[in-house]
Amino acid sequence: MFWKNEADARELGCVREASRKRKLRKLIMASSPQYLNGVIVLAGGTGERLGGRSKPNLLIAGDRLISWTLSFLPPVPTVVVAPEEVEVPEKVFLTMEEPPGSGPAAGIVAGWHRLAASFVFSPSDIIGVCPVDAPLSGFALRQLARQLQETNEEAVEKEKILLGQVGEVTQYVLGAFTVRALMEMARANPLNRSVRGVLGEIGFTTREISPDYAHDVDTPADIPPVTELLRISR
Repeated sequence: MFWKNEADARELGCVREASRKRKLRKLIMASSPQYLNGVIVLAGGTGERLGGRSKPNLLIAGDRLISWTLSFLPPVPTVVVAPEEVEVPEKVFLTMEEPPGSGPAAGIVAGWHRLAASFVFSPSDIIGVCPVDAPLSGFALRQLARQLQETNEEAVEKEKILLGQVGEVTQYVLGAFTVRALMEMARANPLNRSVRGVLGEIGFTTREISPDYAHDVDTPADIPPVTELLRISR
């Protein structure tokens, strides 16, 4: 096959790469063994850098951001930590940290308490934690939960938390948490404390994840690239 110009060849290459990634992500969703026992989605931020707009209700690529994020999660018990005006599907729980605005660490614990109120978990079960504004984070949770489970099957000293890492940046609200770790967080009085500070006391490890999985929407400039990621992931 011959190309009229190099740009056409590059464009086809991009299309094929996007198609390859889309097929790979669908394969991951369809065939991955289930290592997660639940998911906590943090969606209570103020969205100041988005002009005060509600992140979960932000329309992007034709749907709400929270709908995109939930669509890529595995079918496990899920709780969204967000104000009561945020609509969630019927089978998804909604809760909020008390008092509201007391930080994401308190939000994680509030999400855990809501799950624990409806389901029985063992200390070694794995709960995923992700931010609502990283819509592809469900793929990272699958990866991290599998790696945490496999590590703990072989290790004498069990890991409690496995966080995503992109380059040198640790994703403190994107990771796989054992129930034991969440119970320790609850005892650590997380109100108005940083996630980094609380997890530093408990202990955690990190694993590299795809930057796509952690790509979030913090400012209006983030909307076009995330829209493109969603387009090729459908």
